Amino acid sequence: MNKHEFLVGGKQIETQTEKSSEGYTVRVGNQSYNIQQISEGLFSVAVDGRRKIIAAATVNGTTFVDIDSVVVELQEPSHDGFAGGASDHAEAPDKIFAPMPGKIVKLMVAVGDTVEPKQQVVIVEAMKMENPVPARAKGTVKAINFSVGDQVTTEEPIVELELAK
Repeated sequence: MNKHEFLVGGKQIETQTEKSSEGYTVRVGNQSYNIQQISEGLFSVAVDGRRKIIAAATVNGTTFVDIDSVVVELQEPSHDGFAGGASDHAEAPDKIFAPMPGKIVKLMVAVGDTVEPKQQVVIVEAMKMENPVPARAKGTVKAINFSVGDQVTTEEPIVELELAK
């Protein structure tokens, strides 16, 4: 059985996967799902007695899973528990980037606020899904470079911090 850890909406989830002659058995917490591959990137799973079709695609190391028109982004966490976005900025903990291009729907901090590691600072909507974006380090907000409603990429920091010493 293979163990995997993913970040879904900033929350770390552990799964266990086992391949069988009929497909895969995936365990998430106390739930177990039998998944069968239909074709490349297309799967079938029974949930509460109902069959659902799942589409999955991986782009730049991030897997997007569509279940009943709800898209979930799966990222493998880095050693510090944070997933990188399409462009990984792990080396810059004083800058907070969008995990994928999208629209800012909520700013949860203001210039001068103090933030803690893993504190949500902004929510970016992408692929009809709201993605909370946490701070990577403790610090004080020194700049907010976008406003609610602005489109953002993964290349420009949304928030910049003055790191705590």
